[in-house]
Amino acid sequence: MLKIKCFSLLLVLILLLLLFISCDSGSKAGAGTNTGAGGGAGSGTNTGVGAGGGAELKDEDELAYLEDKVIDPELMALLDQFGVSGPGRKAIGYIGGKFRDSGDVHKRLNALGADVVIEKIIKPTVSLLKARGEALKVKEDPTNESIKTRLQDMLNRYDTLVESVWHDFFHNRLIEEDMFVESVTYYVPKFSKFKEMVKHPRVIDVYAWLDADDCVIIDEIEKIVVNATYDQDRFNNMLNSLGDANVIAIIKIYRDIKIDQGEALKAIDSISDDIVKQAYQDRFNTLQGEYDSHIRDAFNKASGELYAQIIGNGDKYRNDFIGSRNNARAAKFDEEAAAAAKEAKEAEEAAAAAERAKEAKEAEAAKAAEAAKRAKEAKEAEAAAAAKRAKEAREAEAAAAAKVEESTEAAAAAKVEESTEAGEPREGSGTDEESGATGSGS
Repeated sequence: MLKIKCFSLLLVLILLLLLFISCDSGSKAGAGTNTGAGGGAGSGTNTGVGAGGGAELKDEDELAYLEDKVIDPELMALLDQFGVSGPGRKAIGYIGGKFRDSGDVHKRLNALGADVVIEKIIKPTVSLLKARGEALKVKEDPTNESIKTRLQDMLNRYDTLVESVWHDFFHNRLIEEDMFVESVTYYVPKFSKFKEMVKHPRVIDVYAWLDADDCVIIDEIEKIVVNATYDQDRFNNMLNSLGDANVIAIIKIYRDIKIDQGEALKAIDSISDDIVKQAYQDRFNTLQGEYDSHIRDAFNKASGELYAQIIGNGDKYRNDFIGSRNNARAAKFDEEAAAAAKEAKEAEEAAAAAERAKEAKEAEAAKAAEAAKRAKEAKEAEAAAAAKRAKEAREAEAAAAAKVEESTEAAAAAKVEESTEAGEPREGSGTDEESGATGSGS
């Protein structure tokens, strides 16, 4: 029986070992498969980790314009360790090629670990480079020769912007992996838009290349600038003269300031005191007017001066609106502190009043108890006096009765004595003789 149990246990252990080996090899084979930006099913992006099947071959074809530039031995060994090959390797090679020293890339990837590298570095980068490859095809298409220069300018611009993201992540370490994903993913539709824009009649215009959110910002700036003496065509020409890079920079600083304005207004709106709130609102309106005038003035200058004024003074206006927000928050804090102090004072006064009422009640109770005590003592004294008087009255009455009785007895004795002295028989004393005579005669 013992042998059977041991044999069964051995079989179970062998099966568990086989299951572990199977799961481990399966995870390595499938790691990183389907790595499109966002990781959605059917995205068709593959990191080239293990056997990727048709998806990996598709990614290989779309990234055929790239060379495998990974030549640093340490970086190659790290990618091997992470199980990265094919498109994923090309993506890292492309990034590494933008640095003089690929050591920055190796150190950053090594610190992140395989899972993060595959999910948050390789996947979005492969998606970006696939979109970039499609943009290159559009640029090289002979039918687009007339706008080839414009397409090349846009391609160079977005390449520069993406490279700045990589430098901020790998070299400067100003952003973390989540921001890396967000930033790289942001530029995927920029490259994807090339195919659409070649059909756009205003492909030469900066505005036509902007995303919907960026267009909203430009529309807001246009409302500030365009008036009876400054028409829309002049505004559009100024945007085009600025170039894509400067327009995007202006959009960014305007958006940042708009966020600060929103926070300031929210802080002002939270103030309860209408007079204080209006004072802060008036100050905000003044700042808003100054900022709008600052933008209008900039668009009346040459493109270089326009850019320098809006970007150069951006921090000043940001600080102004941040200051407005902070001051309003401080006012709200003071308001809440004053309300809390008032509540505390009222609570203290209520407690003091309750204490006084308690003391008064206790004093009243003590006074009533003292009065009751005095009443009781008076009642007891009165009862004692009454009892004493009653006793004395009874004693006096008894004494008087005794005296009367004594007087009566004395009077009777005196009368008897008087009768005896006068020879008169006492009452009833002569009847014996009479009764004797009577008795004889009979």
